[in-house]
Amino acid sequence: MVTSFSTIQQLDQLGLCLGCGLCESVCGSENVEMQLGDDGFFHPNVKRINAQHEAVINRICPGLNIVNDIPFGKKERIWGKINALYAGHSLDTVVRTRGSSGGMVSAIAIYTLETHLVNAVLQVGGDSNDYQRNSLHVSKTRADVLHCASSRYAPALVFNKILALLSNSDDTFCFIGKPCDIAALKNFIKEYPQYQDRFKLTVAILCAGMPSFKGTHTIIENFGATPPVSDLSYRGNGWPGNFSFTDSKQRQYQQSYNDSWGKTLNQHLHFRCKICPEGIGIQADLAVGDAWETSDGYPDFTEKEGQSLVIARTSIGTSLIRQAQQQGSILLKPITEDKIRLMQPYQYNRRLRALSRKFAFFVGSGKRLNFRNMQLFPAFLLADKLLLLKDFMGTLRRVRAKMKERTA
Repeated sequence: MVTSFSTIQQLDQLGLCLGCGLCESVCGSENVEMQLGDDGFFHPNVKRINAQHEAVINRICPGLNIVNDIPFGKKERIWGKINALYAGHSLDTVVRTRGSSGGMVSAIAIYTLETHLVNAVLQVGGDSNDYQRNSLHVSKTRADVLHCASSRYAPALVFNKILALLSNSDDTFCFIGKPCDIAALKNFIKEYPQYQDRFKLTVAILCAGMPSFKGTHTIIENFGATPPVSDLSYRGNGWPGNFSFTDSKQRQYQQSYNDSWGKTLNQHLHFRCKICPEGIGIQADLAVGDAWETSDGYPDFTEKEGQSLVIARTSIGTSLIRQAQQQGSILLKPITEDKIRLMQPYQYNRRLRALSRKFAFFVGSGKRLNFRNMQLFPAFLLADKLLLLKDFMGTLRRVRAKMKERTA
């Protein structure tokens, strides 16, 4: 049976497709192929599709399905399961500098390789000559990991070749990705349990949303640079580090994190990111982000040596980072849970509003989002109800605008 209008197309038109490429891998590129759209995001080009593949995608698409499998503690409503909580950084100066926030993610990746916990690290990397070519890389050395270090505030094809990658090797992996990538991987493993033992560790990078490539284009155009550009970096080489690139005339440009992310990139976020139930890696073994210092109650983006926030959620994650510290790879300092809200105020507010945004999406589209075991209602109870009403109405307007685009 072949459907005339697929679930994949419906999810994409509703603004739920994150462009991860999982549907391309499951259905085959001859049937579904990811393509970069005019809006600067990846979209599935559905050529043909059968009912069996339709059903699989409906179960595992991370745009629709976030099903947490790490139970919250009795008193945990916002930040997910916390086994251990630290601020810290890599003790390797090069790793600390190259990374976006203390080099902790890269240090963990290198440690898993050097101790032979895994054969390879799966992480997103880019192309120095084409910043639109972000994809999943297989890192097997320290140099490979550092090549992929620092944030990429743009879309990436993460899973479009995941089945081929797994079937063509016997490697075991540490997987590094955004929280929605961790959700996609967990959904994928439930559908293909034969690959479960291949993933030894999952590391989530705290995420405030995925900007379109249009955000990157805007910064480049505002500089008056001459394309094509190369060696583009969104962050790193400092904390938080500058947005930087070289144009075709070998002129170098840079812009502060506060100006690049705060004034441009975050104005181009994906619609699905605005209804995301979490950006804090609730499903991962380890969740790592910026341990921002604060000034007047707000994160301070003044350049300094990087510090990472590390949330260990499982015994595997907790054991690994403690061993890495004992062996001199990283430095960890315990912190209390109340510090996370000061370091990550955006993530705190996102969690409070997640239920109202989920409900607004249902009212506006008629589509139920399968966000489960996320403690959305207990988090909702902590919020100011007038602000939630305003947030609900704003989300509803965006959803209705998206629905009009779909029928236009």
